[in-house]
Amino acid sequence: MTASERRKAQAVARAARLAVREDETGRQALADLWTETFEEGRLAALEELRDRVCVCMK
Repeated sequence: MTASERRKAQAVARAARLAVREDETGRQALADLWTETFEEGRLAALEELRDRVCVCMK
C-alpha cells in the first residue's frame, strides 16, 4: 500500500466513523466518492494548466 493509499484509507475510516456508517458498504461509498472527487479535481487542475499554457503561447 502506498502512502497515498494509506492516507485515503485513514481518511475514509475517519469519515465513516463521523458518519456513523462504519460498515463495509459505508466505507466503499466514501472511497468511491473520494476517487470521483480526486479525479474531478485533477481534471480541473489539468484544464487550468492547459488554459494558462495556451494563453502564454499566444
